[in-house]
Amino acid sequence: MQNSPEFDLTTSLPRLRQRFPGIVVDKNLCPVSQRDAFIAALARAQGISLTEAGEEMRDFLYMESLRAEIA
Repeated sequence: MQNSPEFDLTTSLPRLRQRFPGIVVDKNLCPVSQRDAFIAALARAQGISLTEAGEEMRDFLYMESLRAEIA
């Protein structure tokens, strides 16, 4: 599984699926290092625009970074 130092998909995956139901996550696709592809997949899964998906992912990653700081 490909991860960024700032983001661990393994630990964040349950929260990602809870926040974005219906998203199918390719475990090789990292929201940080492969941002555009991940946002496109999120937009398709949620039926939202690429802009909205980008904003949603930015918010999600911010919350995950806060969670990592206190862990």
